Amino acid sequence: MSSTTVSCILAVFNGRKYLAEALKSLCTQSRSIDEIIVVDDGSTDDTAEIAQRYGSPVRCIRQNNAGQSAARNHGVRASRGEFLSFLDCDDLIHPKKIERQLARFAEAPQLMLIDAYAQNFWSPDIPQEQRQLDGLQATTHSDQPWPEFIATWLFRRELWNRVGEFDEGRKFSEDSDWRDRVQCSGMPIETMPAVLARRRLHQNNLTRNNFREHVDGLRRFYKEKLDRQRDKRNAS
Repeated sequence: MSSTTVSCILAVFNGRKYLAEALKSLCTQSRSIDEIIVVDDGSTDDTAEIAQRYGSPVRCIRQNNAGQSAARNHGVRASRGEFLSFLDCDDLIHPKKIERQLARFAEAPQLMLIDAYAQNFWSPDIPQEQRQLDGLQATTHSDQPWPEFIATWLFRRELWNRVGEFDEGRKFSEDSDWRDRVQCSGMPIETMPAVLARRRLHQNNLTRNNFREHVDGLRRFYKEKLDRQRDKRNAS
């Protein structure tokens, strides 16, 4: 698949602390990413300046603060790759993620999306005594690998064109909603049995600092997921 082009969208708001590490994990892939689009969602720090230092294949575009879903949608619209992926500024991907997934697409060209497993890790700057997970967070933010995390996705642009954009009205679970729409569409997808992304736990995680809203978003997602499954059964 030497002629295949891959774009990665990195939506970021005030991400200066970890952005360079995220970009390094993209720029050092064993199979290079053709286009890395950093969407600066109205940052008030030097996020844009950090991104612009990289040069090609990194490209930084800016927008007024509109939220993560809007920034990701903006990035996809500005991208050109045949295959698309996402990364948040505080997360990392495996050095061979793109290579391994493209190889699998070559073996199974009918697939529209391939994802994998992710694993949480504590950011080294967080002292040991602050690495506490209480109650439900001990489940949702544990160190056990879990499938389908957005940073593990690689998918064909054709899939995006069919399923549509992220729901910009959602602050949480917008990625779960999108992937479930893919699942319900019946288009062929696959989860690789490997950990290909690492999700950083730190002091400013959106889901940890807004945990009640995060849980409410999950409740809304699972209700709509069940509704979609019921509608699909009724239509068959």
